[in-house]
Amino acid sequence: MTNTVFGPKGWTPERLGSLAGKTKTYVITGATTGTGFEATRVLRSKGARVVMLNRNGTTSAAVIAKMKQEFGQDANVSFIHMDLSVLWSVRNAAEEVLRTVPQIDALICNAAISTVARQELTIDGFESHLGVNYYGNFLLSGLLFDRIEQSHGRLVVVSSLGYNLGLKHIQFEDMNFDKNYSPMNPYAHS
Repeated sequence: MTNTVFGPKGWTPERLGSLAGKTKTYVITGATTGTGFEATRVLRSKGARVVMLNRNGTTSAAVIAKMKQEFGQDANVSFIHMDLSVLWSVRNAAEEVLRTVPQIDALICNAAISTVARQELTIDGFESHLGVNYYGNFLLSGLLFDRIEQSHGRLVVVSSLGYNLGLKHIQFEDMNFDKNYSPMNPYAHS
């Protein structure tokens, strides 16, 4: 595993050359705001195709409109609905990706939730942080892995240093935090 250094002596978007004409395709979760939006913007600016996997169609349409306004009407950016908190939604999205995206140069697992005030469970019965940040992304990665491997692509998992702010061990005996829920512990766990 390599640690990427950012800034003047490390990786910056400027170091990414033009991708125009290279049929590079990037699939990004959580691409409507923050780092996912910026990754979409940078990759589009370099000429890549971007497929966004997001849960909100209206916000995704606004991002597509913004990309087309900035990069031209032929900007190759699209949206597939996916809610990481619902495993059947992840499976459906993966099926659509496999049906419509012949090459995945990178799957960027960026979407996550953070510090939910009260314990919430996904419809599959998982604590919400683990359900979204870990299980949903793990399932998506597994379902798309063969396509990524065939494309000689990469799997990129975006995370934070939040793991340092909560429990320092995995709480196997209570993965849903039924006994000691706090907003930061399950986030750090995930």
